[in-house]
Amino acid sequence: MELELPLVEPRYSVWDQREEFLLLPGDGLILVSGEGRLVFFDSRARLLFGPASKDCCGGPLEGVWPELAELLEHFTVTVREKGPVDTSASYGGRPRAVRLFSSDDGMGVVLLGQRTELACAAAEQLLMHQRILATVRDAVIVTTSEPIGSPGPVIVYANAAAQRQTGYAITDLLGRSPRIFQGPKTDPKAMQNFREAMAHWQPLREVVLNYRKNGSTFWVEIDITPLADSDGWHTYWASVQRECRPPHR
Repeated sequence: MELELPLVEPRYSVWDQREEFLLLPGDGLILVSGEGRLVFFDSRARLLFGPASKDCCGGPLEGVWPELAELLEHFTVTVREKGPVDTSASYGGRPRAVRLFSSDDGMGVVLLGQRTELACAAAEQLLMHQRILATVRDAVIVTTSEPIGSPGPVIVYANAAAQRQTGYAITDLLGRSPRIFQGPKTDPKAMQNFREAMAHWQPLREVVLNYRKNGSTFWVEIDITPLADSDGWHTYWASVQRECRPPHR
């Protein structure tokens, strides 16, 4: 007679969004659809997957990383209710630290990189910037540099002014894309201008009609700028958003 072993609850901790950006330079990013399919993974995830990365995009995560797929299913409700959580999943016989979060079209995974002395210095610098941004009056939102298309880019930081301006709490915004602010009256031409600028790593200023969490609208002047790391790689997009009057037609 076989005895049923009790299920072991995976260890996790709710991530404190005051600590740092959702994703730091050196971390990897995986985005998974609500159906459990891989829709995006960056170069660091590609290195982890190895040769399997050539054919796995668009396929089920379960076929590439079964344990991670189980974790995403297990923590879906927890992440939606409490925000991002830190846990671990084994891959290739080694435990990998991961951060799970909700995205526009399912779930996202941060592959937490080694917090080396250099990385910790970068994280401390980002934390200093975060403390400064928390006090400025303009709304500031920072996203990943990729993917540009849905369900990205992924919001990794929003200051208090951005939360007041939009009516969204930080836990509502982290992991989502700026499309959360768009609605039926948002000018598609302006959105196309943003996509083209981001595709060529060019800064841009546009005036658009955005939507708050309660459905009300407001005109806002948005400045986007790509941010590069010490090696010159673009790792983030920074967006400064100021409410303004409607443009003259």
